[in-house]
Amino acid sequence: MLQTLKKLARDTKANVLLVTAIGTSSLVGAAGIGVDTVQWYLWKRQLQQAVDSGAMAGALSIYQSADVTANATNEIGRNFADTFTVVRIVNPPQIGDFAGDTGAVEAVVTTQRSLPFSSLFLDQAPIIEARSVAATIGGGDHCVISLADDGTGITAQGNASVNLGCGAAANSRSSDAITLGGSSYLTSNPISSVGGISYGSNNIPSDTSLFPYGIPVTDPLASRNLTAPISPTGCTANNLNIRPNQTVTLNPGRYCNGMALKGRVTMNPGVYIIDRGTFSVNSQARVTGNGVTIILTGTTSSNVATMSINGGAELDLSAPTPAQDATWHGILFYQDQIGSDQETTINGGSDLIFNGIVYFPNGDVRFNGNAGQHADCLLLVAQRVNFSGTSSLDNNCDSHIDSVDTSSRIIRVVE
Repeated sequence: MLQTLKKLARDTKANVLLVTAIGTSSLVGAAGIGVDTVQWYLWKRQLQQAVDSGAMAGALSIYQSADVTANATNEIGRNFADTFTVVRIVNPPQIGDFAGDTGAVEAVVTTQRSLPFSSLFLDQAPIIEARSVAATIGGGDHCVISLADDGTGITAQGNASVNLGCGAAANSRSSDAITLGGSSYLTSNPISSVGGISYGSNNIPSDTSLFPYGIPVTDPLASRNLTAPISPTGCTANNLNIRPNQTVTLNPGRYCNGMALKGRVTMNPGVYIIDRGTFSVNSQARVTGNGVTIILTGTTSSNVATMSINGGAELDLSAPTPAQDATWHGILFYQDQIGSDQETTINGGSDLIFNGIVYFPNGDVRFNGNAGQHADCLLLVAQRVNFSGTSSLDNNCDSHIDSVDTSSRIIRVVE
């Protein structure tokens, strides 16, 4: 037997077969481990995406005063097809940079599933874990805000070229909450909406920050509970008409059935109530005023006064400071909230030197024409805003106007 074994040891005829067998086993093993590893990695990615969605749903639930855990869990289940185990869904997070932040939600989830090859060597399948933290954070300031909760809130169409120098936000939940069409070009940063933003790559600068499907921007003046004054009750003037060759000085009061300004007009400080009709500033008119608030009102929703500024008009108006008027400080134009879809028109060629807030919570504002408008400080809050001409609105405002909170809030994965 010993001679036979020695003879076999010296025999090299089967070496190739032996090496091939060992190599093939190693190759098959490596392939098997590779396939299982790819599957584990895929599950990890899928689970991470689902947990990110769940954390964001939880953070949104805080804002909506809803069940954080239930909504986050449901969102994870909707995005992850396999079974999973929730380790924790907590508000505030327990660890990380956002630990203790009451506006953040931490979600930690695991999944485990055996695979055919690796199960030959492992007593139990590896545990795959994903962690995500989502929080409500600031999305930037806006000087144009549409409060409409449905339909299109902000529109730029045709060949409109609009430079806001600040952000634009729409509270509409529609998929086209902000619509930029045609060859229009909107320079605004950020652009935020509760619904979707419809645009082409040629409609905005490439570095624009877009925040669709976010949280509504709070009406920055809602907490002030403004209402149109009832005093004085009598009409200071009725159907006031200032002709092109006239130079007049106006005083605060109630102007019934509108006013048409065509000449040179100085408005003394105070509150001007336009009771029905239209506050109309026509071509070649020059209107100036410091510490002025113009209130558009009426007796019913259908006859609330509107505003019309025509091409060639010049307006240099500033709102009162807190020292000048504790109620109306910072507000340049205010349209009574009983109004329903009343539209204000600002036509091309008008030169606007505004310093104040234009507040039309239930009215629409339309910028027309191609000759251009410019406003150095204009915070515009309206039901809907439409741009169809060349407009430039800046946000270089005094501190008492800048202090108005026009920031948006967005929900984002932060860890």
